[in-house]
Amino acid sequence: MNLRDWERLGDETLMSYKVFTARRSRRRSPRTGAEIGFFLIDTPDWVNVLPLTDDGRIVMIRQYRHGTERVSLEIPGGLIDPHETDPMAAARRELREETGYDADRLEPLGVMSPNPSMMTNKCHAYLATGCRRVGDLAMDPGEDIEVLTVPLADLDRLLREGAIDHAIVLATIAFWRARRAE
Repeated sequence: MNLRDWERLGDETLMSYKVFTARRSRRRSPRTGAEIGFFLIDTPDWVNVLPLTDDGRIVMIRQYRHGTERVSLEIPGGLIDPHETDPMAAARRELREETGYDADRLEPLGVMSPNPSMMTNKCHAYLATGCRRVGDLAMDPGEDIEVLTVPLADLDRLLREGAIDHAIVLATIAFWRARRAE
C-alpha cells in the first residue's frame, strides 16, 4: 500500500486554555475519500533533560501527576515558554528550575512526537553532563517537586520494576542508550 497524507478540509477550535488548544479537524481519507473528524491538541513543544553528575548519578525528580493521580519518578522537563526560541535554552532553564542543578554541557539526544495520534507538538530530549547543584528550586505554583539522585547502576532495576513509567522519560532514556551504543 502506498500511504499518502490526508487532505485537511477545515479546523474548528473547541477550547483554548493556558497550555493547550483543543480542536476538531476534518480530513479526507486518500484511500476511501471519506470525510472524517479528528480531535487534536495543540500545545507548545516540550523539553526533557537527562541530567548526569560526574560521580555517575542521574538527577531525578518526583512529582504528583494529576492524570495518573500518583507521584511519578521522572527527569526534569516542561514546556518551551512562548518567548523562547531555543529548545536547548529551555532545557537548561527547566533543569535549573526543577532541580536547582546546572550542567557543564547540554547536547541534543533527539526529537520525538509525544502522541502523534492527537497531539501536534514535539519533545526535544537533551543529555546534561557535569551536573552540579547551584541553588534552590524555582517551582511553578502548580508543582510540588522532590529532587533525588539515583546511581546509574540502579536505572535498569527501576525500569524493570516500572518505577519509571512516564513515556517521554522512557523515550529520552532510549535516545541516550542508542547514542551510547554507537
